[in-house]
Amino acid sequence: MRRRRGAWLAAVVGAAIGVLGVTACGPDGGRPVPPGVAEQDADADPQGLVGLWRVERPGGSDAEWLRLDASELQLWSDGDVVLGSWTAGGSLLVASVDGWIGDADPEDAGWLGAVVGYRGTGSGWELVDVDGAVVATLRVDGAPDPHPDVTDEWTRPPEVTDRTREVLASPAPLPPALSPPTREDLTGRWVADAPVADDEPHVDLAGDGTYTGSDGCNGAAGRWALGAEGRFLATSGPMTAIGCDGAPVPSWVATARRVGMDGGALVLLDADGEELGRLSRSD
Repeated sequence: MRRRRGAWLAAVVGAAIGVLGVTACGPDGGRPVPPGVAEQDADADPQGLVGLWRVERPGGSDAEWLRLDASELQLWSDGDVVLGSWTAGGSLLVASVDGWIGDADPEDAGWLGAVVGYRGTGSGWELVDVDGAVVATLRVDGAPDPHPDVTDEWTRPPEVTDRTREVLASPAPLPPALSPPTREDLTGRWVADAPVADDEPHVDLAGDGTYTGSDGCNGAAGRWALGAEGRFLATSGPMTAIGCDGAPVPSWVATARRVGMDGGALVLLDADGEELGRLSRSD
């Protein structure tokens, strides 16, 4: 039987795929380029991260692979699979865990929460934390064995498609009318000027690089990072799917590639520089 990550509805997925309501926590993911990430890597092409990689890390399994495909990831550890999302650009990388298959332990992927950047090694990649220390090394080496509840596609390297290029493309520059924020500027609760349903449409950007938010009816969570000139990254994270009259704040956050300040307003921009939405700081 083949099962893939679909919606976050546990009632539909049942016991085969577990769902996390929060992401794995780690050190400060909101800082700019971590120490130890070379200047020549500051504009590294994140498309090079797309692939099936053997993971080498302290305390890790000898049979651990990380598959990065567009915005989705699958982490294989001793035959079990943890699911999540990721995004990268300009030497920044954020990843979060949102589910698992069968008997997999989501804590096996807890180390991903410490990753805030990446740098090339010539034969692969190093994933680094906020201090520039290596969290894990990725290299091409073999593949996981097939799993009865997992599509065989996940045992093979993904292809770089037009969608992959679109998702990982460098964003348009920050418009001159907007000022690039600091991490301190962003940290806190931001709300949308929109009808309130069950909850206030908002996002809480925490100093540890995690966020939670709501469109007014549906809760969401993920990780975020801030780079130079307002470059912004956030994982999509899990979210319920209830119809709502609020504002799609979590979607704005997950698809934003630049952020800027217009006076006291936080402006979120997509990869083309188009405005997604504006938020005001909540007292």
